[in-house]
Amino acid sequence: MGSETGTLEHEAAQRANGRHLDRSGVRVELVECERRFGDVAALDRFSLTIEPGELVALLGPSGCGKTTALRALAGLEQTDAGVVRIGGLDVTGLPPNRRELGMVFQAYSLFPNMTALDNVGFGLRLRKRDAPTRRRRARELLDLVGLAAQAGRFPHELSGGQQQRVALARALAVEPRVLLLDEPLSALDAKVRAQLRDEIRRIQLEMGITTLFVTHDQEEALSMADRVGVMASGRLQQLGPPDEVYERPVNAFVAEFVGSVSRVPATVGAGSTVEVLGGRIPLPDSQAAFAPGRRVDVLLRPESLAVRADPRGLGLVVRRSFLGPVMHVVVALPGKIEVLATLPSSSASEVVVGSAVSVEATGTPLFVTEPRELDA
Repeated sequence: MGSETGTLEHEAAQRANGRHLDRSGVRVELVECERRFGDVAALDRFSLTIEPGELVALLGPSGCGKTTALRALAGLEQTDAGVVRIGGLDVTGLPPNRRELGMVFQAYSLFPNMTALDNVGFGLRLRKRDAPTRRRRARELLDLVGLAAQAGRFPHELSGGQQQRVALARALAVEPRVLLLDEPLSALDAKVRAQLRDEIRRIQLEMGITTLFVTHDQEEALSMADRVGVMASGRLQQLGPPDEVYERPVNAFVAEFVGSVSRVPATVGAGSTVEVLGGRIPLPDSQAAFAPGRRVDVLLRPESLAVRADPRGLGLVVRRSFLGPVMHVVVALPGKIEVLATLPSSSASEVVVGSAVSVEATGTPLFVTEPRELDA
């Protein structure tokens, strides 16, 4: 541990002397990490590797362990077992201020009596950088986040989105080895959140900094990350590119948590097919081993359901949501089943609340699982 700690301190000394290192990113590893709170396992043999320069988003319900994983990497939470490495160095026992991390949280935590420029330069002041160096670096970062003109303003004179940009610039000013983002956008309105989401991704790619992003917002995770990790009960259920997690979930939990799905009873047919909603569609290749005649539930995306007005149809439209180019339509079916379908708004004029419709499954189901009453 001593030589590894010395390496970190040597790199910090190099930066203090003005010799900037390659910021192309470092590898981050959490290996078999465990953290318990009484009988609750917040992390249960949790392992995650983030490649240099990669942005990984952890996604999951409240209490799944995603924030605990971030805090374990930051050194804000001591694990009961396991190893944390940054750039190949074991930092498990190091305090947060010696791990060379930049952290941005939901709360902006800006100093109200300091200007944006001074807030960004605060970490450099703690590192004993001279005033000209602090001001130059702070101005560079404020320009990077689009706030050069607001350098002299105090936090109360900035919008929420601008304050979060200052917090991001402050985290980057100290040239961290890793950037940690814990629900940084959840306090912002939808439009500002989308803008800042794109801005964070642009800056992360430009700087090539290894980043762990924790969020409960699926859209944020799927649109920003190189890979998305879905967590439940302290464990990673699936880790992969966003399209893979969305289109090829490894289990029913991931399928139902990421995106919207409808669970519909079905029966496995001959020739690797499944009979559902009066039709027959192919089984997913990975689940073709189900025996014919077996009762199952199929999980269907809204875009995999075709709904059309039909006076003799068994479905009844109970809700509609207009979303610009598409319409979300909820249909009640016999057996207390509700399904969600996405239709082009231009073709949904006859599918109104209270109307009878027919529903057909198209394509391949997202996932096939045991009937709900058999789930344990």
